[in-house]
Amino acid sequence: MTENTTTCTPSARTHLRLALEVPRWALAFYLRHIVLVAGVSLVPAAERFAAALWGDTWSTAAHIALEVLAEGTRVVLVVLLVRVAILGDERVRGGRHLGDGRRVRAFLDRRWPSLLLQGAFLLALAAVLDIVPERVVPLWIPASAEDLYWALLLAVKNVTVIAFTFVWMVAAVRQMLVEGGRLLEEPTGSTEV
Repeated sequence: MTENTTTCTPSARTHLRLALEVPRWALAFYLRHIVLVAGVSLVPAAERFAAALWGDTWSTAAHIALEVLAEGTRVVLVVLLVRVAILGDERVRGGRHLGDGRRVRAFLDRRWPSLLLQGAFLLALAAVLDIVPERVVPLWIPASAEDLYWALLLAVKNVTVIAFTFVWMVAAVRQMLVEGGRLLEEPTGSTEV
């Protein structure tokens, strides 16, 4: 491999840094906007809690209506996240002249391994947050408290795990726009950081 080829190829360190940047940013955003994220997420959380405890007594129409409400609220959450995290971010808006599609393509062309690492991190996190509360903890829950435990678990996951996953996804798109813009604006032949 020639010296020139080595300096133009992004290093594994760059991909790891970019992959870790998204969950860090997402966690900081989630904590900074906890009232917005958790507040909106309380609607599907309440629906899941109630459905787990009393859903057997509901009519089909009630199930459908509440499910539509819960999923609609999640769509509202994603729209709000996009407005605050992407449309409200000066770093994202600063690169608008480059075009959103071009920025995403530039990121995907040169930084795609960081997305694979992010996917692996997110899968690992999801596995831990599914296996421990759904497979391990129930071993210690008395049968009389199982329904309440599952109802609480579903409610808590809606406000935490599911909401954080949405923030993470929006953060990944934000990173593609910001980093893709940076890639398009850097001089050709420059070395990777």
